[in-house]
Amino acid sequence: MKKSIFSIALIAVVSIASAQITTNAGTFTKPSAGDTMFEIQFMPNLDGSSMFDTSEVALGAFMMRKFDSDTKAKRYMASLEVSDSGLDGDDTNFDLLVGYGIENHFSGAERLSTYWGYQGGLSYANNAYGADGSTVGILAGVFLGAEYYFIPNVYIGTELGYNLGISAVSPDGGDGVTAWGLGSGVTGFLRMGFRL
Repeated sequence: MKKSIFSIALIAVVSIASAQITTNAGTFTKPSAGDTMFEIQFMPNLDGSSMFDTSEVALGAFMMRKFDSDTKAKRYMASLEVSDSGLDGDDTNFDLLVGYGIENHFSGAERLSTYWGYQGGLSYANNAYGADGSTVGILAGVFLGAEYYFIPNVYIGTELGYNLGISAVSPDGGDGVTAWGLGSGVTGFLRMGFRL
């Protein structure tokens, strides 16, 4: 029920904003050479009484994008997640990811920006997979994305991707193992960004 109400409210806001947008350059100007954009990914708590889930501090992913031309951009990403159960003897869980990628943008439409690209990253986590220890990972993938500008310079978007991850898991008091995975996925976070 709450998800339906949230979806209806989001559609209403986008519709109202779309009807009222007027700038000197028209209703929409796509990112171009020299533009810088900032983005945050976050997960609203649609099933609880609070707006965000407070069981852990999840900052999601921060991203900066720099357009070298009208059709090509570099992306720099960072993600941090920290959680603690509060119980004596339990360690704080820590997960860090940094990454870099290239985006290739299509012509799209007036308010819709579509693109494809590739990216890579490094990750570090302690107490991963429910066991004491640490994990170091290498990530690589390709993606296809779309962004809709609902007011000038502000967008929401999503991405589909195919990713490979290789991790060296070193549990405390045990032998290290190498884990890997290859598969497709959809960005689970709401992406919202703005252009400077």
